[in-house]
Amino acid sequence: MTPTATPRGLDRRGIRLRKKAKESDEYLPYPYGDGKGQSNFALPTPTFHLVFFLLGLAVVFGIIVYVEKQLPTPLMIEDEANNPGKFIAERAKNTLVNLTNIGPRVTGSYENEVLAVNFLKNTIESIIEQARPIHKIELDFQKINGSFPLTFLDGMTHVYYDVQNVVVKFGSDKGSEHSILMNCHFDTVSDSPGGSDDGASCAVMLEILRLFSLSKKPIKHNLVLLFNGAEENFMQASHGFITKHKWAKEIRAVVNLESCGAGGREVMFQSGPNHPWLMKIYSQTVGYPFASSLAQEIFQSGFIPGDTDYRIFRDFGGVPGLDFAWYLNGYVYHTKNDNAAHVPLGSLQRTGDNMVALVTGLVSADELTNTAQHKEGRIVFFDVLGAFIMFWSIFAGDIVNIATLLLSVYSMSSNMKEAIHRGLTKKQYLKQLISCAGVVLQSWLLALFSAVAIALTLTALGLSMSWYAKPVWILFLYVLPAMFVPMMFLMYKSQQQRKTVVSPWTLFQLYYDGYQLVWSTMLLLSTVSRIQSAFIPLFWVVFPTVGNLIRLKIFLHWRDWKWLLLHATMMFLPFVQCAYMTLNAVQLFIPIMGRTGAANNGELILAVLCAVMFSLLFSYIIPMILLVRNPRQVLSLLVGIFIASLGALMFTPLGFPYSGDPAGLAQQRFAILHAERSFHNINGELTNRESGFWVVDLDVNSPATVKGIVPEFDNAVPVTKDCETYLYCGMPYFIPILSFIWKTHWIKGPEIDVPINTTFKLMSRTAVSQSVQRLSFHVTGPDHMGLMVSPVKEIELLRWSMLSDPPLAGPKWNGRETYFVYFSYADKPRPWIFTLDLRVPDGWDKAVLDIALTSHFVHGPHQKSKPFKKLVEQFPAWTTVTGWQATYKSFIV
Repeated sequence: MTPTATPRGLDRRGIRLRKKAKESDEYLPYPYGDGKGQSNFALPTPTFHLVFFLLGLAVVFGIIVYVEKQLPTPLMIEDEANNPGKFIAERAKNTLVNLTNIGPRVTGSYENEVLAVNFLKNTIESIIEQARPIHKIELDFQKINGSFPLTFLDGMTHVYYDVQNVVVKFGSDKGSEHSILMNCHFDTVSDSPGGSDDGASCAVMLEILRLFSLSKKPIKHNLVLLFNGAEENFMQASHGFITKHKWAKEIRAVVNLESCGAGGREVMFQSGPNHPWLMKIYSQTVGYPFASSLAQEIFQSGFIPGDTDYRIFRDFGGVPGLDFAWYLNGYVYHTKNDNAAHVPLGSLQRTGDNMVALVTGLVSADELTNTAQHKEGRIVFFDVLGAFIMFWSIFAGDIVNIATLLLSVYSMSSNMKEAIHRGLTKKQYLKQLISCAGVVLQSWLLALFSAVAIALTLTALGLSMSWYAKPVWILFLYVLPAMFVPMMFLMYKSQQQRKTVVSPWTLFQLYYDGYQLVWSTMLLLSTVSRIQSAFIPLFWVVFPTVGNLIRLKIFLHWRDWKWLLLHATMMFLPFVQCAYMTLNAVQLFIPIMGRTGAANNGELILAVLCAVMFSLLFSYIIPMILLVRNPRQVLSLLVGIFIASLGALMFTPLGFPYSGDPAGLAQQRFAILHAERSFHNINGELTNRESGFWVVDLDVNSPATVKGIVPEFDNAVPVTKDCETYLYCGMPYFIPILSFIWKTHWIKGPEIDVPINTTFKLMSRTAVSQSVQRLSFHVTGPDHMGLMVSPVKEIELLRWSMLSDPPLAGPKWNGRETYFVYFSYADKPRPWIFTLDLRVPDGWDKAVLDIALTSHFVHGPHQKSKPFKKLVEQFPAWTTVTGWQATYKSFIV
């Protein structure tokens, strides 16, 4: 609505400014003032204000990256005299070096079951000898058998024998019935020395034990240190401890130390559940907090392909706790490069200082005497820039969220009154507000579609994952579009709105409220859904609301640089906090994209993540484009940088995604099994057998990157039709990840050479009842085997001898149920004897199921054949290869 009166001086000043700045027609001076005869209310701000603002954002990003990488100064052994009772990082590093010098420590290997156990035994006994007499320290060795279901990846059932735990109980002469458990694992995956995963955690725990043993003060409650020897066997040893160890019943809480990267800051990414006192002690004791319930929700959603012993203690022991992990430099995770050299002393110092303080607080906690009384429900938690922790209960969060929503409604209604005072009607304002909120949502979708289009184009051109070794490419490829695409869309849509809303400042305020309305809706939905990460929309509602009310009540007539300063001040904290979390998320996900499987387009996944995260992050920055005198200059600058970066990516080698530089490894991963596949018919007769190399493609660029370098890969054929014909594609899957990694290749090759033959025999078929048949099997083979079972559609697997629980089903295969059993033993070979009970129709005389048996030689002299070693020698330095010999035998029963 156009006002009937024009404030004095508007035309004169407006024309003068227009001639000076050569403004475009869309920024003609509006016949609209501020009510005081000042016309700057109607005029857009100088373009360089926004440019400086954006440069300031870049500086903020740089500062966050710099601060996030800072680690405490590590203490050396020579510093010990001046730092009594302090964690000494150098000693922990020396322990780690000695442990990793043993080499890969796979469950069942001599290195794990003998050398590593002896190393821990000798180290712990040395600590006990030097301990003060006021402490009581017990050392125990556990060798355990068991079985359990695990809903991890596709789902599996575990059967294990003789896995080992080294357990230490630290207490006082007075004794206590309550204990805190601290856990690490000393076993590793095949080929990896396990420097960060998880040798460093064990080194930290040994140094903590040494510190506590030399303390002059006894502890109130006990500290149980579990060095478990079968975590990489998918948490078998922790299951054996928490279900069968003599000290398990006195465990009241657990501190779990893990890693999916070499160093950085340890993030506390799982807490409780339902025990906020643990977070209270964490927040009061640790000197370097780093935690997020958002990380907890992401991890527990299954989006990240991993799990920790924390799940076992929680699900099978009912024990609450805190779960920690390093995640930076995830490039070396589960590779031969995960050695002690890649673990920074500063990371050991930081983690050690935090864990000493945390455990000291936990063993003194009164809550341990009756943890059930302190079970109060889930909590919201996050650290503020690594300085301190904020946390509150879900119920308290509901109150805060509702109060914030009410304040938000009041703020938007106040803006509506102001707009009415300036000439708009209530109906016009509400219509424009809803329109602006719709434009906001459309701009986010457009940014998402743009990111998807960029990712698919780069993939089609063979230019994907340029950011893998050089994360700065994310800024040019996806962060900039997340800014300029919504800006361009807002500029386009605003042309229609200017017929009603003539002032750029009023239009900006409408979009400001539009974003606030969208974020308020998100906060409402998060509150109703009981989402713990509702604190994120809370940030983006409470600060804009408060900022707007300050403007209305105190600085109503501020415009130009004064208004920008107020806007920047109010948005600084939520922007910095969310930018801090966003950058942490990006650093976590980049290395993960190198092992998500070729069927999962890492370029597309990261593009979507960046589009979502940065579009949300730039919420209250995007509409500022409406305030500048020459928005085309700003947009041209951003688009120009984007186009130039695309040109550099396409026509220079700067976009090569991998690096073999020892100072900055970002290698392409390959998992290759030298395998033999054999197939049998219902009569047990061999129908086909072949040997070759099974290439498990771990990223979207595999295996094309090494074609022409490794000649054998020119003969690689996709494994597609076999997935329809054979259970688990007729391939020796180590774990059930068919729904996660199904795009693989097969290269015909020489026969394998294994020392142990895998045998499979149907011992008997008996009728348990008229409709139930029991099949008994006898299996022998190496210490790592897998069993896949799929009954025909008319048959139902009722139960099996592996476990009393109902069989845990996996993904469907040709409309049929599938089941995966992971079998291992850590000591002497033993036969695996089991039964399956099947419900069959009356008079059924045909096959009842398909069954496949896999064997894996993941350690020892026969792990890698000579042809395999010859193949691997041809790979370039920017790749890393893990593999072993394996067999797959399928039968129809």
